[in-house]
Amino acid sequence: MHNIETLMKQSPSMKSWFIKMSLPLVLLSMMLLAPQVNASNVTANSPSAQKETVNRINAIQRDLTSIRQQTLQENPELAEQAKQLEGEFKKKADEIGYEPEEFIAKAQEIQEQVKDASLSEEERSELITEFAAAKQKMAEQRQAIIADKELMAMQDQLQKDMLIAMKAQDPKTEQLVEELSSLVKAIQ
Repeated sequence: MHNIETLMKQSPSMKSWFIKMSLPLVLLSMMLLAPQVNASNVTANSPSAQKETVNRINAIQRDLTSIRQQTLQENPELAEQAKQLEGEFKKKADEIGYEPEEFIAKAQEIQEQVKDASLSEEERSELITEFAAAKQKMAEQRQAIIADKELMAMQDQLQKDMLIAMKAQDPKTEQLVEELSSLVKAIQ
């Protein structure tokens, strides 16, 4: 998965910024995928297997984060490259008005309002429509960021450079990335 691999290879500040920027979309994905998961033919022991898989994913991510941090310490030019990318992401986000914190606050507010038993169905429907519009706007803004070819080229180059440096730092990097990728695919 492109975003997971990207997050693993970026500087700590870039990682936290990108996670913050991606959080609204992760929350939306969870809301959208939850009905599909419940509707699928999940076996009785699946939750246990999924928990093991998630635990292994977390362990791999910790290992890769450690390798990435060591790599950044040994390669300050990569840290600078990540810092430049972070600046470009922020600039693009500001340019298009991408404000995930605002969306999260609005989504939480709507969620609380929808729980109010005194709301009429019409009012509840209006709130849901308002949330859907905000979600659509957020998706369009995220798409505008992804559509920025220069920004994505910078991200891809950093990802490639970081992976090469991480492999040089610790040879088990490639195996960990491959395992992580297959585990993520397995739980999707």
